[in-house]
Amino acid sequence: MTFSIVIPTYNGADFIEQALLSALNQSRPADEIVISDDNSSDDTLAICQKYTDRIKIYRNLQGPSGFVNGWNHAIEKATGEYISILHQDDLLASTFLEEVEKALAVYPDVKHLFAPCNYIDGDGNNLQDLDYCTSEIKRYTGIEYVRAYQTIGRPHIHRCPGVVTHRDIFKVCQYREEAGHIADDDFFYRVGQYTDVVGILSPLASYRLHSKSETGHLKNMQLVQRLAHDYIFQVKQWMECDFMGKKEFEYFCSLAARFAFEEFYYGVKYKQCTWEKEGKDYMEYLKLQDIKILIKYRLFLLLTSFLGKNLLSKLLK
Repeated sequence: MTFSIVIPTYNGADFIEQALLSALNQSRPADEIVISDDNSSDDTLAICQKYTDRIKIYRNLQGPSGFVNGWNHAIEKATGEYISILHQDDLLASTFLEEVEKALAVYPDVKHLFAPCNYIDGDGNNLQDLDYCTSEIKRYTGIEYVRAYQTIGRPHIHRCPGVVTHRDIFKVCQYREEAGHIADDDFFYRVGQYTDVVGILSPLASYRLHSKSETGHLKNMQLVQRLAHDYIFQVKQWMECDFMGKKEFEYFCSLAARFAFEEFYYGVKYKQCTWEKEGKDYMEYLKLQDIKILIKYRLFLLLTSFLGKNLLSKLLK
């Protein structure tokens, strides 16, 4: 079996060398390491070019194309049988590929594997303990994997660093731009329709939280808007699908209602008509689908109608 580690980059000079070295220093060496750059304007490529004898570098001169397209461009360049995406600010433990290869020896038919990741800050300090890491190698059915992803960990049992997917899966299940900010989650929710999944329950990667990350650089309202849209997308996608169980579907409904309400709330508070209308439209959509809207959300809508948006906006400030 062969492994490709692909690193999509865009203006990642702060952390790219650390990420790249973690890929280069694997105890079971990667068969190839691919840098797929989305037309960076900082020193990202200059840093990567220090290692041109050991890596492949591709540049999308039409970029930037967005983070999801960046992932897909990187996957397209990989030639290995198994592909692991490593974000430019994250890290892999030195034994990551070694442990993945051991797991595949036990479950050779499985085409998607993950290991949990530590959460670290910009300086590499650990931010939380992973109390569910038992060091076992565990096989999940597709729906068991969805359930684990939704309910274990803070917020999930794993994130994007530490995932390996067989290239055949990408022929039927890609990262989707329309899934928005949670395009990685969206991929993980869908992949179990095509393969069982193996979890190597040891922290073999590190997910970095910092102000310049895709999430970190967003202001709170921008993030709320994105997530309201993205969870409504998940509700629509899974509403008529037999794969997703009732509790798993309710997870999407709950988050869609929460972020739709928050968008409406902020719209009223700050007199932003676009936010207000979009959030209200999302909640109306959920109500039409007989999806539960919490009483406190409904009461706020009634209060808005009773007091008027202008008066309520003053009261909220």
